[in-house]
Amino acid sequence: MILFIFANKKQKPYYMQPLLKSFFSKKIHLLFLIVLFYSLHKSNNAQEYYQAKVNEEMQIEVKAISSNKNIYLKGNTKSQFSGFPIGAVANPSFKNFRGIALADLNNNGKDEIIFAANSTLFVYADTGLIWQRSLTGTAIYPPAIGDVNGDGMLDIVQVTGGSPANGRIHLFSANGNSHSGWPVNFNNNWIICAPALYDIDDDGKMEIVVCERLTNGKIHILKQDGSSFSANWPKVLDGIPAVTPSIADIDQDGQAEIIAYSTKTKYVFNIDGSNKTGFPITTEPNQKYSYQSPIIADINNNSKGEIIGATHGDSPQYYVTQEDGSNLSNWPKNVPNNSWTYSTPTVVKINGNYCIFMSRPISGTVDDMLYGWDASGNLMPNFPISKSGGLEGIICVADINNDSEYELIFGSNMIDSLGRGFIHAYKMDGSGEVSGFPILTHGWTFMNGPCFGDIDGDGNLDMLVLSYTQNFGAQTDSIFINAYPMNVPINNNTVLWGTYKGNNLRNGDFIGKFDAISTEKNASFSIFPNPTKDFIMISGYEEDLDLLMKIYNLNGAVVMEKSIPSTIKKEVLLNVSALKAGVYVVEIFSKEKQLGNARFVKQ
Repeated sequence: MILFIFANKKQKPYYMQPLLKSFFSKKIHLLFLIVLFYSLHKSNNAQEYYQAKVNEEMQIEVKAISSNKNIYLKGNTKSQFSGFPIGAVANPSFKNFRGIALADLNNNGKDEIIFAANSTLFVYADTGLIWQRSLTGTAIYPPAIGDVNGDGMLDIVQVTGGSPANGRIHLFSANGNSHSGWPVNFNNNWIICAPALYDIDDDGKMEIVVCERLTNGKIHILKQDGSSFSANWPKVLDGIPAVTPSIADIDQDGQAEIIAYSTKTKYVFNIDGSNKTGFPITTEPNQKYSYQSPIIADINNNSKGEIIGATHGDSPQYYVTQEDGSNLSNWPKNVPNNSWTYSTPTVVKINGNYCIFMSRPISGTVDDMLYGWDASGNLMPNFPISKSGGLEGIICVADINNDSEYELIFGSNMIDSLGRGFIHAYKMDGSGEVSGFPILTHGWTFMNGPCFGDIDGDGNLDMLVLSYTQNFGAQTDSIFINAYPMNVPINNNTVLWGTYKGNNLRNGDFIGKFDAISTEKNASFSIFPNPTKDFIMISGYEEDLDLLMKIYNLNGAVVMEKSIPSTIKKEVLLNVSALKAGVYVVEIFSKEKQLGNARFVKQ
């Protein structure tokens, strides 16, 4: 039985090389082609598969699945960018959850690839490594990325944990410098799940919301200098923190609320640390929480935020609750077969209608595993999706084949006998899997999934996938970053959901928000003066199109909107004197394409 095709005790396997530099030498490359040919030939007769699950200590457990005629036997290889996959040594006990981040850190029109492996944070371009930094502790979740200190440049927040616990909150600038006063730690306790970023006090700087893992865990709000948001924080929970927090103004009273769960209780806090009316709500043993970070959206169009997520426990459910904690009409939905699911939801608008996607784990037998509901809780046509292998990772929504229809793209909780994982893409019209899928990856995609952006700046969509090996100490494990050009032009509507929690801020707030704040694209226009007190001049945009311009604050809310008809030539003058001091994002797009976005500072 071959579990991983490069396992060789006499010769150090290529995935044990931290950056895989030797992988691309002629000899190693030739060896790779020989072994890969053997592996693909062998796979034609492979009948053994392996299924993963994660325990509440964030460790992966694996079991063999008996041969079954319903198990898919074929996958496809897909050409990657030159130099990919890249990889790094993984922690033997704790593997990556929820993928990576893509962001244009240096404003060159290309997304950088930001990910952590074990105790190192890496930033890659499509052409190779830009920088790496050592971390204290073990990184599991992807970083959050946003303008934390309000200087107009993106920052990177990476948290760590591990066993023994050595948790930290690291804050880096885009060029890899650690900000003064960071990293921050709380008695070395594990900082669990991902950080969430939000400008809570509307001062043009972003607060960092994190979870400290203790028997009675704590929720912290940190300012950009590492100090506590106020004397009312942190807040103590009745158990271990379970999810990446979400932050949104769910009751639309002008102040954000912090949504954070213990393993057994839902909490919603006001910014002064008090409990929002109706909370906390304890639901154990019927419903418990682990890793199913909630999403906030106004799916019933009442101008307030609904909380959307999944549970495990004695009676696991998919739920939508209102801002007061009550269930939205026709919700919740029981998870079939009482499956424990760690699914994190995807919530998007398609043709003006909200769609909610969540999933569950299954084994090799074909069964329903991915569900799509409308806002009223009705299953959408052609759902659920049924196939072999379940899912608890990221569900992305994008038009990956330029057919003007959206596909669902996701990983799997299975690998084949050769140690190859899967990335699936399914059409929503019920016609099945997209041609060329599933794509085979070296190692598991379990609890991760795709991430979409443009890493080479050619205006076309690229798909990045994190995969990893799991040898339980028998050999050194690695993670891999796979990079696939999709050869599809990007416009403003190509990707509806392209990363963990929908954008790099990880704050789950989609009440009328757009993620331009965390996914900058090199603009074809300029802003002057910058910084400014009263007016900005926008120039250099295309003059032969009717355009729409929007200005967003750091939380993604639209604060100004203006139509620019094609009759207005060369430049437009805007009065921004009424805006509060802070950082703003200007986005201009036409019906055909996005012209990019750019930041300016209002003094």
